[in-house]
Amino acid sequence: MKTSIAYEDYLKAIFKLAEQRSDSAASTSAIAERLNIAQASVTAMLKRLSHDGLIEYERYQGARLTSAGAAIAIDMIRRHRVIETFLVRDLNVPLADVDAEAEILEHAFSSALIDRLWAHLGEPEFDPHGAPIPAPAQAPIERRDLTALSELVPGDQATIVRLAAQNAGQLRMLTQLGLVPGQVIKRSAAPIGASDVYLQIDKQSRALNPALADAVWVLCPGKSGTE
Repeated sequence: MKTSIAYEDYLKAIFKLAEQRSDSAASTSAIAERLNIAQASVTAMLKRLSHDGLIEYERYQGARLTSAGAAIAIDMIRRHRVIETFLVRDLNVPLADVDAEAEILEHAFSSALIDRLWAHLGEPEFDPHGAPIPAPAQAPIERRDLTALSELVPGDQATIVRLAAQNAGQLRMLTQLGLVPGQVIKRSAAPIGASDVYLQIDKQSRALNPALADAVWVLCPGKSGTE
């Protein structure tokens, strides 16, 4: 079925939020926060998506994608990540800016063109942020054993593998701090009473708020992730 840009954005947001929840439901408040839209507007859109058979929605129970909704969401995620890869590899778009550009372009590219672009790029497995690029019609499953940076304990050393930023602002902040895929970091002890996560990066100290630390996924010997 032909869908609007708004439908595609909502379905993609619900899919990404559901990845983080064991019950596979995305709350109205979480969707509103992710899309920066008022909750009343989100509720109205969820009712429309439910009417069109793209989600299952009950008030106060959150939204779950139907198979039809999931297919659209996966296609949009594939488009976005392939475009990001192209922009970084071939056009040298900065990592901090590529997400916003891909958000615009993903709605203009057809799935067939994305398939051609993916083949042109050598069928990459991951995008520049370390997120898996799904093959055509396949869900973007994270098969690596990753741990959120916030789960490390002082003394743990790890390599950043994926940035799971919730928005462009988070992504820009992470890249400015040097937290990019491939970077080796070490968790250090925080001052007494501090809530931030403290790190050592190239012998320099960095402090991250918990939300940012949750958005950085690492490979760490001896740690077992949940995704």
